[in-house]
Amino acid sequence: MKIDYVELKQYRNFADAHINLAKNSLVIGSNDVGKTNMIHALRLLLDKSLSDADIEPSTYDFHCAQDGTQAESFSIRIAFSEVTQDAVLSQLKGLVSADGYFFLEFRAYSPDYRYEIAAGHDADALEVIPSRFYLKYLHLKYIHSQRDLARYIRSEKRHLLRLAQGARGQPETVADTQQLQALNELLKSVNDGVRSLHYVAEATKDLNDELRALSHHHAGYNVSLDTGAIGIEQFIEQLELGASTNGSRVMLGGDGRNNQILLALWKAKSVLEHDQNSEVVIYCVEEPEAHLHPHQQRKLASYLISALPGQTIVTSHSPQIAASYRPDSIVRLLRDNGASRAASQGCSACIDNAWAGLGYRISILPAEAFFASAVMLVEGPSEMLFYAALAQAHGFDLDHSNISLLSVDGVAFQVYKRVLDALEIPWAMRTDNDISNILLGPQGAQVTHRQVAGINRALSLAGMPPQLHRPVPYDHAASLADGTWQAVSAAVAPFGIYLSQIDLENDIAIELPGLLAGFNGYALPQAIEYLQGKKAIRMQQFLEHCGPRLRAPLQGNLLKPLAYCLNAAEQA
Repeated sequence: MKIDYVELKQYRNFADAHINLAKNSLVIGSNDVGKTNMIHALRLLLDKSLSDADIEPSTYDFHCAQDGTQAESFSIRIAFSEVTQDAVLSQLKGLVSADGYFFLEFRAYSPDYRYEIAAGHDADALEVIPSRFYLKYLHLKYIHSQRDLARYIRSEKRHLLRLAQGARGQPETVADTQQLQALNELLKSVNDGVRSLHYVAEATKDLNDELRALSHHHAGYNVSLDTGAIGIEQFIEQLELGASTNGSRVMLGGDGRNNQILLALWKAKSVLEHDQNSEVVIYCVEEPEAHLHPHQQRKLASYLISALPGQTIVTSHSPQIAASYRPDSIVRLLRDNGASRAASQGCSACIDNAWAGLGYRISILPAEAFFASAVMLVEGPSEMLFYAALAQAHGFDLDHSNISLLSVDGVAFQVYKRVLDALEIPWAMRTDNDISNILLGPQGAQVTHRQVAGINRALSLAGMPPQLHRPVPYDHAASLADGTWQAVSAAVAPFGIYLSQIDLENDIAIELPGLLAGFNGYALPQAIEYLQGKKAIRMQQFLEHCGPRLRAPLQGNLLKPLAYCLNAAEQA
């Protein structure tokens, strides 16, 4: 049994959102976009640790539109599929369809903060149920982003010990009983020995004298310093979590290791509690990457995906965590007209299909891009260097605006476009105005033409028809002279597509001639040629040569893709 999707209507920051989920789903998005709210919506219906009072709606649960109007009701619908477990079917008798579909819905109304829960196999004809009786065999386990190892151990260790006791076989139970009897005698001996220490006895002498002076009832009563346990069972329940390395006792680790210990304990407890044959458990973990370095974040992601026995839903801000998930298992939440929703309606095949075009080169799209408010695509590392420096020189803080620069490194722009479009991440790109020879005609009678590859690349990305090949000779000067470059540039710019007049080096010469002329002692034409060879190394030299003087005209072509991304990020 698994959750197929959740629908949130007028709930908190969701006006009308449909969010598909996979068996292992990763929920990403900017701060305050609604990741925790989405998880809380699931908890209202599925978390049995929330009491009836905990799930009562409050005024903050009703969506507030941009005009300030607050909704009078909200609903949360969870759609389940593959409902085959006998215990669940017996508990939900008559509510599950023959092919294993089941719906739960939470409805709340603002005038009196009344709520009801409905269930059934027909989404259009759900019946109100009297209680959350289904939680006996269907529920969600949740671990909050704010995790305190010591507090968790204090609250859960007794339960964890009871579960471990119940899981023992007869031989282990008999052996433990014998060992507990021996430990009880040892505990008595330890307490007696501690109390007999002179400085321990002296520490409590004055206290006992004062107690007896207060009341004759304290005449036979003595306060002492010892383990604090009356019997061995109480002693065991007071145990604290410790650690050792190479056989030596050590203090528990830092926050990162403690986070791993907590998650491991939570997983161990969850598995002990979970009877896979008779109940369905869905696991939710918020921001598991806290305090962990990148390698351990990736390891933790694979651990959560593979080790937990049921469906998992994880929220994260970590590219290392995101890189461990299949593209069609990622839910990217975003804001749209004042409300939150999921890109491509959550986990979607269209994301996986778009990703397939990357093939073996999948790693070249960094997971950082998943979290971007806008992405600027460039052809190679020299453009990456140039635009990072240009942004800095103009005071554009790309990290503040959540903008990523991404080099396609010879891979078709179209592949990146499909992935970014599927995730609904705004993008801009800059490409060279490549013009090259092509042979056309029948074999033996072929004629050389000039293909306007850069122009057609830009048109294709904008969804426009290509231009025909040109007769020889045709060059960049000709494309400017006949108006082709101007017309195509104007047509594709609204899509965030920007076409060089020739290439980046020539565009720098056009807009920044004072900086390029004299670079490394070369006149302008030779400086262009020098910059075009060993591009990344010489671009870095040029940027060091420019320093803070790297200022392009505000209305020039060099700044346009950056401006497009900044504007898109502001709208996100």
